[in-house]
Amino acid sequence: MPVRKQFRKIAFLTPRPGLSLDAFYSYWRGTHGPTVANSPGYAAYRTRYAQNHKITDGPVGNPFPYPGIAEFHIPGDGSNEEAFAQTSIYRDRIRVDELNFIDMNNTVSMTAVEDVRRVGRGKAKLMIICSRASGVSRDEFDAWLTGAYAEAILKTSKCFSGKLKGWTLNHVVEGSFRLPGARPVETGAVDCVQELRFDSASEMAEAYASPGYRALIEPLWRRILSDGHTFSFLAEEVVFFDQGRSLVGRQ
Repeated sequence: MPVRKQFRKIAFLTPRPGLSLDAFYSYWRGTHGPTVANSPGYAAYRTRYAQNHKITDGPVGNPFPYPGIAEFHIPGDGSNEEAFAQTSIYRDRIRVDELNFIDMNNTVSMTAVEDVRRVGRGKAKLMIICSRASGVSRDEFDAWLTGAYAEAILKTSKCFSGKLKGWTLNHVVEGSFRLPGARPVETGAVDCVQELRFDSASEMAEAYASPGYRALIEPLWRRILSDGHTFSFLAEEVVFFDQGRSLVGRQ
């Protein structure tokens, strides 16, 4: 029996001009999250909604230039973006609220296919936004990511793997970049958004400072990834909606 693919929408959010970062975080979490999660009919288009608020820069790549990432699980084959954008759920409720706190022309989303490499959770969530180096094809990148890199992360480097509690690769679908309202946009390439789980931020720091990471993983990383277009940050995850039910008030 074929494995069902889980599609995700991943959105990089930019605050509305004139809105402070503190006000952006407060509105995103306190107002927009509950507005989305409690929208009637929302479960027909999304099965999970989570916010990832940037706490601090991560241990690899460059500082992430956005204050956070929103994640949505999409039922079916992930092709309902345009249909959802035309519903009253989005047009009359969610979009109206988006205008209050995000820059609609500099907030970008993409569709990705979830690929869980290690099932597990931890209090510290690291997000790594990856782009392949110039001259590396997408096929080569995906083969490396799920081959030599995955082998090094999960098996070869015991001192890193021992601290890693969970790991998910989100393979970005080429040409799927959109502005709010499912408006197509040309933007810089993102090939994969990784999520890594550790028991704590200190455990994460120890894993990335370990001899196994330095000797086995980092050299692979530098050969295949674009130095200028790879970013990471430590995130606070807040889940508002999961499998058709609102979790507002149950955080």
